[in-house]
Amino acid sequence: MIFSITGAGMMASNNPSAFPVPNDANVNGDPGMTLRDWFAGQAMQGICAHVDSWGLSVPNIVVEAYAIADAMLAHRATGAA
Repeated sequence: MIFSITGAGMMASNNPSAFPVPNDANVNGDPGMTLRDWFAGQAMQGICAHVDSWGLSVPNIVVEAYAIADAMLAHRATGAA
């Protein structure tokens, strides 16, 4: 594993909805994609865009993408830019 922040993005207060909408606009009360999922998806695209996907297998790409997302959420929680 390249990144090793574990579970940092799992707390709801640190992992808001990626695209918040008013409660009455939520479909079936589902707030949609979390910010962690959005960050992981963006990280996964970057990893897969690399010529050899960092040398990772598909399951490990997912692990690394979420580790990057967790690191981004942890940094975001500090309030630093």
